[in-house]
Amino acid sequence: MQYELTKLKNNLNTLFVHSPGSTAGTIQIWFRAGSALEKNDHEGIAHFLEHMFFKGTKTRPGAKIAHEVETFGGEINAFTSFDYTCYYINTPNTRLPDSINILLDMVANPEFKQEDLVPERDVVFEEYRRSIDSPGQFAFSKLQNSAFSGAYAHQILGREETIKNFSREQLQFFRNSYYNLTNTLFIVAGDLTNKEEIIKVIENYKLPEGPESLFPEFELKKNSTIDVHQKEIGMATLTMVIKAPVYSSTEAASEDLAINCLGFGETSRLYDALVLDKTLANVASASTMFMAHGGAHFIRLVFPYKNMSELLAKFTKTIVKAIDEGLAADEVQKIKNQYLSSKIYEMESIESFSFSLGHSYAQNGDIKCEEEFIERIKNTNANAVNKSLRNIFSQNMHMSLQIPKEVSLDKSKKELQKFQKSLELVKKSLTEKSKSKLKIEKSKHDQQVQLIKIKPGVSLLYRQNKMTPTFVFQAYLRGGITEETTKTNGIYHLLSSMLTKGHNKISYEKIKQTLEEKSSSINGFSGKNAYGLLMHGLTENLHDLFPHFAGALTHADMPIKYLKHEKQLAGRALTNQKEDPVKHCFKEAQKLFFGNHPYALNPIGSEATLKSIPQVSLINLHKKNIKTKEILLTYCGDSELDDVLDILGPLLSELPARKSSKLIYKKYKSTVGVERFISFNREQTQIFYGIPCGKTGSPENLYLKMLSAHLSGQSSELFVEVRDRLGLCYSAQPVHFAAIEGGYFGIYMASGHDKVAAATVAIKDLLRRIRDNGLALEDFNRIKTMIKGQNLINVQTNEDFASIYSVPVLQDQGLDYYYKGNLEIEKLSHTDFQKNIKKILSQKWNTIIVGREFEGLKNTRIKAKAKKN
Repeated sequence: MQYELTKLKNNLNTLFVHSPGSTAGTIQIWFRAGSALEKNDHEGIAHFLEHMFFKGTKTRPGAKIAHEVETFGGEINAFTSFDYTCYYINTPNTRLPDSINILLDMVANPEFKQEDLVPERDVVFEEYRRSIDSPGQFAFSKLQNSAFSGAYAHQILGREETIKNFSREQLQFFRNSYYNLTNTLFIVAGDLTNKEEIIKVIENYKLPEGPESLFPEFELKKNSTIDVHQKEIGMATLTMVIKAPVYSSTEAASEDLAINCLGFGETSRLYDALVLDKTLANVASASTMFMAHGGAHFIRLVFPYKNMSELLAKFTKTIVKAIDEGLAADEVQKIKNQYLSSKIYEMESIESFSFSLGHSYAQNGDIKCEEEFIERIKNTNANAVNKSLRNIFSQNMHMSLQIPKEVSLDKSKKELQKFQKSLELVKKSLTEKSKSKLKIEKSKHDQQVQLIKIKPGVSLLYRQNKMTPTFVFQAYLRGGITEETTKTNGIYHLLSSMLTKGHNKISYEKIKQTLEEKSSSINGFSGKNAYGLLMHGLTENLHDLFPHFAGALTHADMPIKYLKHEKQLAGRALTNQKEDPVKHCFKEAQKLFFGNHPYALNPIGSEATLKSIPQVSLINLHKKNIKTKEILLTYCGDSELDDVLDILGPLLSELPARKSSKLIYKKYKSTVGVERFISFNREQTQIFYGIPCGKTGSPENLYLKMLSAHLSGQSSELFVEVRDRLGLCYSAQPVHFAAIEGGYFGIYMASGHDKVAAATVAIKDLLRRIRDNGLALEDFNRIKTMIKGQNLINVQTNEDFASIYSVPVLQDQGLDYYYKGNLEIEKLSHTDFQKNIKKILSQKWNTIIVGREFEGLKNTRIKAKAKKN
């Protein structure tokens, strides 16, 4: 990709990113204006301003901005951070000029109507409520409050009192102060063959002049701090934060390398000591966040509270050992490789590449600052990294501990104070691998795709992509949750996680070290009807890495040590699910819609099955599958087919021919027309209103896919009605789950506990209206355009292509199943859609509500059902 930065006639700094032949494009506008510029009485205004820009202009009133973008299949969104705000449109390349017009009109000509401002306060307040329910967001806000100083100490969302009182005057003041030409970068990326036309469009718009944003220095509080708070969680979380240097400094590169050596990847010091060794923790990670002037190093540990004392002692011991022995040169080189490869992976997606350049500008006002940082990373040696490691732990450390509600605050604080003292002692001590003979089927829609029948029951799906020197290798076998019973529930989840834990007596630790040194990954996966392996990496390392992929697939060791480890992690996930109302909501949905079908089971399993599944069952199941079940190997990357077949040779010789078999669909009966209430004490209540639908490929899923498109997005009936007009929620969305043997459709919403009755009425009224009246021809045609545009945008990376071809091939749906579905939508008539959607929506619906008891609950059937349960 080529890029050029220029200032146009309207004085707008514009970055053009040219990717010849790209079908996707992106438009982004970055403002160096975020929450760190807010005053106390308007905390959250930067984020609120982001919301209000979407409320329309004179030429595009109301939801028309999002409506226009989503009509051609594009995506529009924005995000606000401490130091910047970004608005963007991902678009089919043919719609670049339209997207430019829309985005620049939005930011140059907002109306900020009072009639839009009032309900948007409720919307943002719902987002604020959601942040309170989210353990992670809540923990970060507590850390901000206790450890951060000055302008960075408040939530980006703001406070309840500021959110509920934002005014037009505050919006205008913040916009006029910071959203100016000096603080703006506009990015246009895609196939820019028509660049001159694009420039003319841009120059039609004018942003105000103004001064440069002056950001305060990021500071932590002078003295070390401790925060301990309770939350409805299953695991405890400890977050530590230490001051980091300015991004442009030499020390920033060496300190970032040091902190990542400690906590990035499964071969890092902390992960090995705290997660792999005795499974004391689920998570042990470390990273750096840089602000405009300064930054912070974060260390995060997630663990069962009962392990706290042992965990903290071992943490201290691990840090002391790293400081005393020093980080080895290969550890440092591993992290360097990660940085360098990340820049290559970014080029797989035009949005990612453009976001990287935009973030560079937002970070330091210079699009090349990330490139310069990478150069400093490359030139930093192990000695400098070890010096920085010592420097990091010579500074004050701030801590925030989130504990389950049943745990004592006083006891936890004393434990943390003891830990802090041990780190103070550390601080003190520091200060002193033939194509012609094979049967090949080619895609009728993608000339790069071929399906090669290697032998009966063994096939290779190959797609060449010469754009980037990366690859994806996948292996798919039939299996997954559909083959489980109540006694074996979770076996495929465990199996997929154990495939990568060592093979042919080569240890998991050695394999992970090799993978991370080469910036690659290998993971098992398990779904409803399939399981297997996925490996992603750089082409230059393919020959070295593939033996680990083949070994994991055919000779996985599945050591008892790691089986115990995976069972503990799965058990903890089950514990967390107990406190997650969204999980409860969809668990109930699956029970109702799938009845006695395995789809109703929890993919992780149950506490009983996790205990009862032995190592031998996993090994025997996979051995049987690898010998008898159809297997599809998928490669997407830049290598030639002959080279891929050469690499596959040893593996293919090990895989015997096997009989092909048709998929047997299990019968089940859905429960419909019922209401369920599950009591859950949260600020927001989870609502799902749904119906069962047929298996993948059934006609009704075609109509439901279109309806889902109609109800998705910021300009949809659903979004505009229940969120923008009524302010009933922060988000509301259609859910269309379609799997090989069945599925369901419905509307999901998270609403304030005081708005449940109104929210359920709004959802039902909307669906009843569509059932009775159908959709207008204009909306029907718009849906077709949307889906076509989304298809152009959503399939870009090697993994994207592997996914859309592999599962349909494995399940006998055909190589071009993806395109067949899209063609069916293009050929569908409005009359046919109207008739069938009415029939589908006339079914009996299920209502599931998870949250607090609400006004009117006692007079509904929901309450009666709740008592029976």
